[in-house]
Amino acid sequence: MNPFLKVETLCASAVERVFGMAFPSPLQPVQVARKLVAVFETAGAGGRGGCRLIVGVHPADYERFQGDKGYLERQWSTMLARLAERSQKPQRSPEVVLEATRSLARGTLNVTVEPLAAPLHLALRVRKGIPPGRRLALRDTLTIGRDADCDLVLADPRVSRKHLKIVAEPNAVTFADLGAANGVLLNGKRSAEGQLDCGDVLILGDSELVVEADESEAV
Repeated sequence: MNPFLKVETLCASAVERVFGMAFPSPLQPVQVARKLVAVFETAGAGGRGGCRLIVGVHPADYERFQGDKGYLERQWSTMLARLAERSQKPQRSPEVVLEATRSLARGTLNVTVEPLAAPLHLALRVRKGIPPGRRLALRDTLTIGRDADCDLVLADPRVSRKHLKIVAEPNAVTFADLGAANGVLLNGKRSAEGQLDCGDVLILGDSELVVEADESEAV
């Protein structure tokens, strides 16, 4: 982090604590959302491995949020994931965690960012196209295209019958264009072959496929 930004952040936190103690008020989820967006846009996502944003709040505020904690964490995480997608920077979707922090004044919050290690396993999700939302764990050798015997079948007339091959090995996941008429775009650039990582976006015809972390062991 930029040292000047760090000083500015510390000063802002000190001011928040002073005003929080003088004029305590219930903390609202929308205030947390605004702070998360500001921190995420400033600090970034910590590389392709993504990041975890830890929201610290006073125990009294934490108790108020606790009944909806899981829902709020998912909503905040989804909000940042959409923000990350709009930035068009390949990265793993961020995670948001809510914690009680006794050192904070009631009505204030603090957000810290922890980089996450790159995931061991990846999956491919149809972000745009048919079938929508279809997810494929990247294991061994897979093919993508219009053919019924492909591992991922796309109902897209601009996708070739055998459009793309993906090879998942212990240390890398690579792809190769199988001579498709419309080719392959990786993160907006024409690519005949290359390596895939979390957050990458493949475009085949009119279909968009995003690479995500896959925590399951399913093959």
